[in-house]
Amino acid sequence: MLKTVSFKIEEGFLDEVETLSRDLHKTKSALIKQSLEFYLDNYDGIIAKTRNEDPNKELVDHEDVLREYGLL
Repeated sequence: MLKTVSFKIEEGFLDEVETLSRDLHKTKSALIKQSLEFYLDNYDGIIAKTRNEDPNKELVDHEDVLREYGLL
């Protein structure tokens, strides 16, 4: 079931969406929906990249994980 959502965006961003809408013959709603779906589908990769670039990240040895789950 689709629900209506209302939000504010910068005018320049809206101009880009309108241009894409004309060029691709898609509605602005369809483009924004598709963009949001793509972003959320790839969000796990974004989080992983952010965590990987964190200089304070804690690394866990692969063998320790295997031992913890009784796989080694």
